[in-house]
Amino acid sequence: MPQVRVIPPLPEQVKKIRVAAYARVSSNSADQLNSFITQVEYYTQYIQSKYEWEFVGLYADEAVTGTATDKRTDFQRLIEDCRAGKIDRILVKSISRFARNTLDCIQTARELKLLGVAIEFEKENIDTGNMGSEMLLSILGSAAQEESLSISKNIKWSIRKRMQSGDFLTCRAPYGYILKGNTLEIFPPEEEVVHFIFCSYLAGMSLEELVHELNRRKSPKQWESKGWHVYHVRYILTNEKYVGDALVQKKFTPDELPLQLQKNIGQLPQYYIENSHPAIISRLDFDRTQQLIQEKNHTSSLRQEYPLSQRMICSDCGSVFKRRSASGTWICRKHYKDKAQCPMMPVSEADVYRAFLHLFNKLLEHQKKIFRPLISDLERLKAKKGTDERLMSIDKQMVELMRQHHTLARLRTRGCIDDSIFIERTTRISQKLNVLRSEAKQFSNKSNVDKVLEKTNYILALLEKAEPLSQFDEEIFLSMIEKIEVGQQCFSFKLLNGLLLKEDR
Repeated sequence: MPQVRVIPPLPEQVKKIRVAAYARVSSNSADQLNSFITQVEYYTQYIQSKYEWEFVGLYADEAVTGTATDKRTDFQRLIEDCRAGKIDRILVKSISRFARNTLDCIQTARELKLLGVAIEFEKENIDTGNMGSEMLLSILGSAAQEESLSISKNIKWSIRKRMQSGDFLTCRAPYGYILKGNTLEIFPPEEEVVHFIFCSYLAGMSLEELVHELNRRKSPKQWESKGWHVYHVRYILTNEKYVGDALVQKKFTPDELPLQLQKNIGQLPQYYIENSHPAIISRLDFDRTQQLIQEKNHTSSLRQEYPLSQRMICSDCGSVFKRRSASGTWICRKHYKDKAQCPMMPVSEADVYRAFLHLFNKLLEHQKKIFRPLISDLERLKAKKGTDERLMSIDKQMVELMRQHHTLARLRTRGCIDDSIFIERTTRISQKLNVLRSEAKQFSNKSNVDKVLEKTNYILALLEKAEPLSQFDEEIFLSMIEKIEVGQQCFSFKLLNGLLLKEDR
């Protein structure tokens, strides 16, 4: 008779529910800021007080519109962390804090439900983990959406009336100006840069050369990016505000969803206000600049594109190489204008193609030795732990900075500190918050590692299907190479995944 031995079931492991909270306000006023701080403190204490809950972190957006989710950086970080399997439940004060766009609200709730993530809306007493909540969520979300649309329409009506009367110029001062009330005033440190940009462009300097020179000089800038770019210079050269005029309603937000800013190409009237503020550039110089831009645009539209166009960069000065059609050689733009400014000699197109062939065939032969270890390292880096702890630390620092901002606002309202101290300290706090938000964005989903891994796998797949090349293949070249840095002795080929490989000239 067979012997039966009973194996008792393992005691059930109580898994803690990973809970996060999302908080948001839509105004910079002291009352709304107080509401924001209250949400931060309430949810932090509430989640940590529940034994069966594990506090993942607080996601908070301040002073950003609620009609569109793509502008709320922490909301996007929250969704990415849900997709990464880091969160089981989200607490929100109300639907209007989460989304005022019904479509976004329902789509997000459905996606999170499929991921096993429930959303609990405290005010409406809705839990999307329950099957019957979705219809109620839709109804209440529609009401929140209509409220948001009504507010948006009222604000737009007010702004357009001010445009018609000439009282509205801009919400944000362009480079070279500061906004005081509704008046633009010249800001001397940036005014000098604007003069330099216009004068240099009229003297024959290209946009790329201007960018290089502005970065070399470390010219002051208003934006968060590391340096100057072509689009910054182009925007300045084409902006009518530098002659003291203002063209308003260049862009608009439609009355229906999605409430996305659109370029006004005739859908709505525009208003041109002459002599609305002090000019930095004379009308004569501005008109000459616009004419020169049009001439260059016309010339460039007739120019033939080549595989190496906009891909070859001078390692000495950073300028882009241009092609000499007659000889088939490529030359640094700065060297072409003035040999004394850059010593880089011209490069034969055939030499570049030959170097690429040699590089490609080497990669083809040693693909597994080069890319397999790289992919393994990237996958290990992607799986590396410690990110969550750092994100929680960042969240705590952000909450503390927001609390400091709130305290300063209250002190200013009571007259305990003057405006200059308030502006100085809140500016410093805002700068720290921007740094922390950028760091949180980098940590949140390891997007850089993911992208590099994806592109590395793409290159490896391309190589696995390829045969050795005996002549230049444009399609393969464009599929693999992002940039070529031209040095005196070698070419540095930058692959799509950022890998830099050198070949002798």
